[in-house]
Amino acid sequence: MTVLPRLRRRLFTHQLFLSTWTRSKFVRSASTIKGDSGRMYVLGDLLQKHRTDETFDIFKATSDGESFVVKRMPRAFYELSQRLADQFAHSCRLRLHIDHNEEAGILIYTYFNNTLLDLIRGDDELPGAEVQKVLRHVGEAIQEFHLEDWVHLDVKPDNILANWSCENNGTKTVSEAALGDFDIAFRFEGIDKLNLRHAIGNAMWRSPEGQAGRGLTKASDIFSFGLVCLYAFGAADYLLLDDYQELASRGVTPEQEIVTRHFCFFGPVPEGLYERVDDQT
Repeated sequence: MTVLPRLRRRLFTHQLFLSTWTRSKFVRSASTIKGDSGRMYVLGDLLQKHRTDETFDIFKATSDGESFVVKRMPRAFYELSQRLADQFAHSCRLRLHIDHNEEAGILIYTYFNNTLLDLIRGDDELPGAEVQKVLRHVGEAIQEFHLEDWVHLDVKPDNILANWSCENNGTKTVSEAALGDFDIAFRFEGIDKLNLRHAIGNAMWRSPEGQAGRGLTKASDIFSFGLVCLYAFGAADYLLLDDYQELASRGVTPEQEIVTRHFCFFGPVPEGLYERVDDQT
């Protein structure tokens, strides 16, 4: 009586493995991806290699003379992205996919020249007016997200995309900017703050409550956005950590160092933070 259910489970697991393996092999070996829209995308350069699973590598692609980004997603993230694309279909400030392949779990995005992180690192003389333009677009994106009760939870310079052109004298002019990467986005439905068992988002750009993983609200995104603004206007040396080994030699974690820097920069810990976090550990 117990053998048949076990056999069925084993067969189901095997079929699931073969299905996943087939899709993964398809993504690795295919030179062309067909979106569910019917459009064909020719794979090009590897843009980002996944740390552990090459089936999630990110590629540049072309179609009809335009550039795109092809990214295979785990199913949960794929479905979240689809939900956001449906809800914010007409947004020009949120960088959402413009096509997809349901069977392979692939999303296709418009290609941008740079992230804000690379744009600033690569051009010390980027005009302040162009930086302001990017930040204004991102602020509008966050506002649009928040109006629908969503929080991003990972606002940082590498999740901000920008397109630009270059004048004859080498000066860059930003034509558009958008906020992207919604893998850990969350919508408030029936609650007013998010409590987790762990920190969430990138350590260097988290709010203090993000470091604790407790009491996160829309204000958490605004804190991270404020850090991005400070970085964009010259506070990189104070905000960014470069020597993790030196911290480790002193028994200090990056999170401890970052929180200490924030409180030194902004002032003493407000009582409201303790109330929001509700956990002084």
